[in-house]
Amino acid sequence: MHPFLLTVTPAELAFISSFDGLQDEAKHYAALNELIFERNGQFEANEFWFPLEVVELGANSIKLGHEREFVICCLLVLSAIDSGHCFSHDRESKYSAIEPLLTELPCEYADLLLEAYASKN
Repeated sequence: MHPFLLTVTPAELAFISSFDGLQDEAKHYAALNELIFERNGQFEANEFWFPLEVVELGANSIKLGHEREFVICCLLVLSAIDSGHCFSHDRESKYSAIEPLLTELPCEYADLLLEAYASKN
């Protein structure tokens, strides 16, 4: 798991959990919390909806003032890809999708994502 994920706050988890139109927000929050803080970012075999749905939604666009949440979601999608739990993307396609958005991020976050997507696990 990328060390940046350990810096996530409860408020950031709550924001990410709301990406499903506030449906099952508590369930997404609990799944995200467990994924990051109990399972070291490792998705389980049956984990395709909670929290992967909100994570993928959060990695699609940057909400002004919530750049960290975008980075968190991108890193979690990368973890899902690397562990075989994300069937809609591979590293290259997901990087192509986020590359145009990197200019909207502070340099430190853009560099973090560039390094994460360039490294092979």
